[in-house]
Amino acid sequence: MKLALACLLPLAFVGQHALGNPARGGQTPLVLQDDLSDAFVSSPGVSAVESLSNFIMTSLTDSQREDLMLKLWQHHDVVDVMTMTGHGEGLEEERLVQVFGEYSPRKMTEGDKYRLKKAGYNFMDITDHPNLGQINRQRALINAVSLDNPIDDETKSSIKAMMMGLDDKHLRADIAKLSSFWNRNYKSHWGLSSSNWIHDQVEAIFNSSNRNKIRTSVRKFPHKFVQNSIIARIESVDGNAEDKELIILSAHQDSLNYMLPFYRAPGADDDGSGSVTCLQVLRSLVEHAFVPPSNLALEFHWFAAEEGGLLGSQDVAAAYEKEGKKIKGMLHMDMTAFVKTGTTPIIAFFQSQVDTNLTAFATKLVDEYLPLKWNFTGCGKSCGSDHMSFYKAGFSVTFATEGLFEDGPLDNIHTANDDTDQDGQYSFDHMLEFVKLGLAFVAELAARQ
Repeated sequence: MKLALACLLPLAFVGQHALGNPARGGQTPLVLQDDLSDAFVSSPGVSAVESLSNFIMTSLTDSQREDLMLKLWQHHDVVDVMTMTGHGEGLEEERLVQVFGEYSPRKMTEGDKYRLKKAGYNFMDITDHPNLGQINRQRALINAVSLDNPIDDETKSSIKAMMMGLDDKHLRADIAKLSSFWNRNYKSHWGLSSSNWIHDQVEAIFNSSNRNKIRTSVRKFPHKFVQNSIIARIESVDGNAEDKELIILSAHQDSLNYMLPFYRAPGADDDGSGSVTCLQVLRSLVEHAFVPPSNLALEFHWFAAEEGGLLGSQDVAAAYEKEGKKIKGMLHMDMTAFVKTGTTPIIAFFQSQVDTNLTAFATKLVDEYLPLKWNFTGCGKSCGSDHMSFYKAGFSVTFATEGLFEDGPLDNIHTANDDTDQDGQYSFDHMLEFVKLGLAFVAELAARQ
């Protein structure tokens, strides 16, 4: 470890642009010791990555930290940096990856996936599920939502009642905690801790519920990596649990710094915002004692490892496909908080790899219950999210996000700057509109028998 760190830091500080260059504001330069590695000797039980991270956070100013990360990113291959910092385990593992926009999948290493991310490509890592969807692909979407019949006034009134009095208290507290983890990398102990925190929040919400009419559960869905997906469920005590159709709300819980995967990644917008939005929808349903019809169950999914190539959602979708689960409709929310200065807040829906009928249903919910307009958006091969796993598996899914792709926080996501500030563009009011959308989606879809 000492050798790796001794090699890394001098490389980062050399050259005309070393820390402390007066041209960059006169920052006091960092004085390097004769044996710099002595500064990083870790305590028992503390990894090399944590030691480096702790040094960066405690010994450098904000400006120095930014310069260091930029130098590492600009002058060194991301895989080399990870190896030098003791984070190279598993980087040579062979994977099968479907890069968005390409026809055929590529064989590459785990390290190559990080290179793709850094270069701006997105993908689905299909190594474990190359045949996802083959079971369901042979049948039509038999659970299509009927939009022909208007919903009754009593249901509309009950939905609007759930929306009254909503505030952002829990959203603020939840995102403050979720974004406080150093990162939520699906391979790190921080990623495990953050998923455990979501699990514990759901348990606390359920402990406050009325168990006389509903049955609740929350489970950790395990994967080959340390971070778990979290699945919460609400259903009536009546009916056979195995036969119930599902209504699902989902988000991805992990975060990743594309410059340096072991570095700080608060992920407040991507996708901490969607994760806490789902928590708030769940909390509101429980507070209002919402009871699904006896033939339905509500599920909330917080997927692990979206940034690794939709790994967590593929595992869940493959399991549901194999088990013959029936999904009446699924609303996925990835990034719900950012409103670019000078733009009008909207709800945006993706048009590719979604059920167009369910998306039409969701847009009508915006018209009926929200004060905002909606629009379609897309990103070509530049992005993707976990809805794609369920669409590929043959399930009915729609995908809502915070606004037009080109108006998003493109410079901040996947960096240490994806926080709740964003120059005042991180909006809890906007997140509340997605809470309303989630409530309407669940309640109206449940009422359409």
